[in-house]
Amino acid sequence: MSSILRRPSLAVAAWAALVLGLFALRGDLGIVLRAKGQATAENVVVRDPEPVVVRRRDAAVRLPRAIRSGRVVDSMGYLLVGAEVVPEVGDPVRTDSEGRFTVELVAARTNDLLVRAEGRQKKWLRTTAIGPDPLAITLPPSAPWDGAPSPPPSAPHLRGEGLVHGPDGRPLANAFVNAVGSDCWGRTDDIGRYELPLPSASVTFAVFQAGGANNVGGFAARSRPFVAPRPRGIVPLPDLMAEAGHAIRGTLRDAHGAPVAGVPVEVRGGGVRRLVETGSGGAFAVEGLVSGPYVVEPFAHRGAVGKPVAVQIARESLACDLQLQTVAEAVLRVVDEAGAAAAEVWVASSLFGRRRGVAQADTAGMVRVPFSSASEFDVRAGDNYARCVVRSFDAAADPATLVIAQP
Repeated sequence: MSSILRRPSLAVAAWAALVLGLFALRGDLGIVLRAKGQATAENVVVRDPEPVVVRRRDAAVRLPRAIRSGRVVDSMGYLLVGAEVVPEVGDPVRTDSEGRFTVELVAARTNDLLVRAEGRQKKWLRTTAIGPDPLAITLPPSAPWDGAPSPPPSAPHLRGEGLVHGPDGRPLANAFVNAVGSDCWGRTDDIGRYELPLPSASVTFAVFQAGGANNVGGFAARSRPFVAPRPRGIVPLPDLMAEAGHAIRGTLRDAHGAPVAGVPVEVRGGGVRRLVETGSGGAFAVEGLVSGPYVVEPFAHRGAVGKPVAVQIARESLACDLQLQTVAEAVLRVVDEAGAAAAEVWVASSLFGRRRGVAQADTAGMVRVPFSSASEFDVRAGDNYARCVVRSFDAAADPATLVIAQP
């Protein structure tokens, strides 16, 4: 016994033999010898080995996405229902009954959108997944002589990272940073850090932050031109120091003086373009602007057009009220210098620098387009679209008369 205790493996083997013997006596354990090819017993199931499946990893990694919304209208301010928005990556979407759309954009890079609708000029938009302003897109009417719009040039594989400080030197959180001249945006985090895709190797940056009770103009900054040290990758950006900003506030009213809500208002100046929608009571405000000259222009709304207003910001807040004027479609007679009807010419009417209507005259030189006394016209020959020189326009005549020189 002492020898067994000195060798515990013998005790373990003995216990194992005893347990196996008990199972064998009870019939719970048996050994079946089967020749190769012999059928198995009924209570024995032999399964073929499962095939080994090697799953190949997708070659393209799905990048993080973000949702952004917008709407599409024509140049007379009517909603474009069913307009198609085609993102660079992902499926096309269409505008709903209110002209609105929601599109999925790739985060952390620029996204090119093609916006198109029947009878309208196509438009390309390069934007990012974040931004302080709504996406509002105007599609003017197309003309037979229009060419297809060229897509934006390939975006550089560049991203910038930098910091924004407030006037007190502390980090400025939740401020938007824009690559001037583009719709590329970044936003600062709690420590004032931001990053954004760069639309080109040479960029100027602008900082916008909305105001509060103690600073109604918000905060603003504009950098010196920055040139990336390399053509791709992540580059450090210079720190930006924001100062007290300025604001443009006003009210949009229709031709009868009633306030109009839900209409985009554009503020542009120094390469910067901001967009806000009028709220209840027709009020709008754009904050976080540096001092300087700007142009404020409302979008057209249901056949009413607003005249752009030039302003100069030199104080904390500037009032700028806007008014829409109704521009209805009307009959226009087109004649040559001899007074003969200019049959079947094409007429495109523009107001405040935007095309508002396109139509072809009949054999009597009559055409119906939206126009006012301030409208300008592009007249083309009916066969080869050669440009006709406009000699005069008499809006007070009945009907209004356009005199042209035949090409």
